[in-house]
Parts: sequence; C-alpha cells; structure tokens
Amino acid sequence: MIATITMQELQCLTAQQLGELHQFFSSLLTEPTLDEAERRNILATLENLERAMGYPARPTPRGFTMQP
Repeated sequence: MIATITMQELQCLTAQQLGELHQFFSSLLTEPTLDEAERRNILATLENLERAMGYPARPTPRGFTMQP
C-alpha cells in the first residue's frame, strides 16, 4: 500500500528533493496494478508536493466551493 506524504513531512525537504519525489510519484501513476486506494494516495501526495513546491492550486470545478 502506498501511503500519502503529508505537507508536514514535505516542509523539511529541498526543492530538488521535492522535484524528485514529484517525478517518482508521477511515474507511479502509470503502474497498471494500482488499486483505487493507491491511486488516490498518489494523487493526494502529488497535490501536496505541488503545494510545497509553490505551484498554483488546481482550479476548483464549477459549482464547487471550498469551505474555510
């Protein structure tokens, strides 16, 4: 099972380490044997990595509002 890496765990990493992790988790998405839970954890980790790297947040789908 692939675990999600949290923002707290990513805070102490360098930009290079974040980039390498992003590349690694992106490549994991191509694995044909992933189950839904593993795929969901990989996507959550990629989102956390992008936030930690300072990427702009993904656009919110229409009709969906974020609660503070």
